[in-house]
Amino acid sequence: MTRSIKISILWLLTICGFACHSICDVLPMFWGKDMAVAATDGNVDQGMIVFMMLLSFFIPACGVLCMLAKAKVVKVINAVLAVLISLFNIAHAFMELPSDNAGQYIIMPMMIVIGLVLAWYSIKYVMED
Repeated sequence: MTRSIKISILWLLTICGFACHSICDVLPMFWGKDMAVAATDGNVDQGMIVFMMLLSFFIPACGVLCMLAKAKVVKVINAVLAVLISLFNIAHAFMELPSDNAGQYIIMPMMIVIGLVLAWYSIKYVMED
């Protein structure tokens, strides 16, 4: 399996991990737990929604698209995106844990591992030329 395919798979796992993380947060609602956040008016900051969409889909999708080209600059862009996602996964786990949702103890460490492996492979991909 080529390095670019491995990197693409890791990007796709990143998207899946973010989706599972979100699903895990809302699953208790289906068993009757109140998911409303206290002391809020129900309005969601649109900037936060856009930020989370950028992190959970747009950046990984750009990473996958970077694997379609072989230019050095595109490999560097992919590596920068991979390092950013890896750092975000680490920071997010420290912000999220401890959690009362046991599923996050499985998803968040796995997201850190996937992010670190993705960054490692992406950096090696830049250096192989």
